Amino acid sequence: MRKLVILGLLAGLIFVAGCEKTTTEYVYLDEYPPPPSGITSVTADEAVYIYWHPVEVDDIDGYLVYRNTSETGTFTLKADISHPDTDWVDTEVINGNTYYYRLSAYDESGNESDLSEAFAMDTPRPEGFDEVIYDYYYDPNHYGFDLYLGEVVRWDSEDCDIYLDYDVLLDAFFINVRFEDYYIQDFGYADDFDDVGYAPPDGWSGFNSIEAIEGHMYVLKLRHFGEWHYARVWVTDLFFDYDVPAMEFAWAYQIDPGNRELKIVPGMPKHVETIVQDN
Repeated sequence: MRKLVILGLLAGLIFVAGCEKTTTEYVYLDEYPPPPSGITSVTADEAVYIYWHPVEVDDIDGYLVYRNTSETGTFTLKADISHPDTDWVDTEVINGNTYYYRLSAYDESGNESDLSEAFAMDTPRPEGFDEVIYDYYYDPNHYGFDLYLGEVVRWDSEDCDIYLDYDVLLDAFFINVRFEDYYIQDFGYADDFDDVGYAPPDGWSGFNSIEAIEGHMYVLKLRHFGEWHYARVWVTDLFFDYDVPAMEFAWAYQIDPGNRELKIVPGMPKHVETIVQDN
């Protein structure tokens, strides 16, 4: 960003016939751009999507994305993004690990801003789609689901997290959690799999069985390996396969213990903003 600065330089005092002479010199100073703001992220499976607001200066040329595994310490350069793009996807991540992102901006002269005080943090996690389980009564060997492994298991095994039960009298499908200290909550109808970003910190119903409704999102609190983990299940179809009740669903499971983040989309209050005074 170039600014025209007038430097009034007194070239000398020349006293000729009582006359004083001065000169004015025009110099261009190249200022450093400000860092990007509004940094946020989207949680995905083995990926993190980063978004930010554009820097509004005339000669902005691009952005540098830095990453670290903690809020403090040295951030390593991961990407160079040309303006006007304001997004980037990090695929060099491991599910269950938390990453922190800060950005800088640079202009056409190569002047780079400080790293942003604002940062995004994200923990990618596994997910799956088009999974199908059947009423446990018809085939107990295959009709439970393990959210940790992301696969069908016996409904009565130690690995089972949820299983399906169809009530003939009520003509209704039910999702059951396998153990008494597991929790499941109906978050209501969802237009999209990404509609629920966080599991709630409290207020769990305590029920082990809940009616399965097509289009509804369910959030679960599960104890694995002695620690709490969070997951979500989105019911996409309830049907009968040769008279056997069945449920199709999508799922996401946070393998980082105690981390309630399941999916965050731009605009949600996920990123952390720190406001500092100009130096």
